[in-house]
Amino acid sequence: MVSLDEELAKVQRQLHVLQWRARDITERAFHEALRRTELPGFTGEAVQKIINQVLEKLEESPFQMTNYASKTSGAAIIRSKTSPSWIGSGRVFWQSLPLMAYMRPPEVILEPDNHPGNCWPFPGSQGHVFIKLPVAVFPTAVTINHGIPAAAYHADSISSAPKDFAVYGLQEEDDEKGTLLGEFIFTPGQAPGQTFQLKNEHSGFIKYVRLQVLSNWGHPDYTCVYQFRLHGDPSHDGDARGKLSA
Repeated sequence: MVSLDEELAKVQRQLHVLQWRARDITERAFHEALRRTELPGFTGEAVQKIINQVLEKLEESPFQMTNYASKTSGAAIIRSKTSPSWIGSGRVFWQSLPLMAYMRPPEVILEPDNHPGNCWPFPGSQGHVFIKLPVAVFPTAVTINHGIPAAAYHADSISSAPKDFAVYGLQEEDDEKGTLLGEFIFTPGQAPGQTFQLKNEHSGFIKYVRLQVLSNWGHPDYTCVYQFRLHGDPSHDGDARGKLSA
């Protein structure tokens, strides 16, 4: 007999796939329309900002959990505590085609634009990113998005995807250890966005989160992270004073 959790997970995967398709269609339409139309004063950065705003709206759904690791909500990368970006040839490949002719910064994982190649690459198979949250949050789940639907997966995109990863919650920026909130495995070929329930839900409120990628699916040069989301409940009336468990 299928459990309720399994049914919910199945529905969630289906929603992620439908959402990705809607985002992909919208983004392609925007790029095509802007390519055919000359808009004086519109820079690439301005166009991308408009696209991101539209994609953010697509994420607003009664079925969508609030993302507290969103750049538009005020989340920020602490560069001094984050792995360096992969330099290499300056390109990330998908289906043997170069997709990224310039280096994407780690901040890209806080944004909703997840078209193939728009990811943050770090060298090798192990790396980490340190994120300051906009508010103190009681963490309940995280979502990793690799940006590519199952039907479009190719050896290049699979091998550079994160595999084993861990999530740590912290209350202070100078906390070197943090509290382990869970270790998980991201599986390419399923939904582009996969949500994982945190195993240490009684850890208290956190102000920072560290994503620690422990391995990828075999790429020898780099690992690509498209989007990281943190879900939970914001603090109220000083609840953030609660300490993390050891």
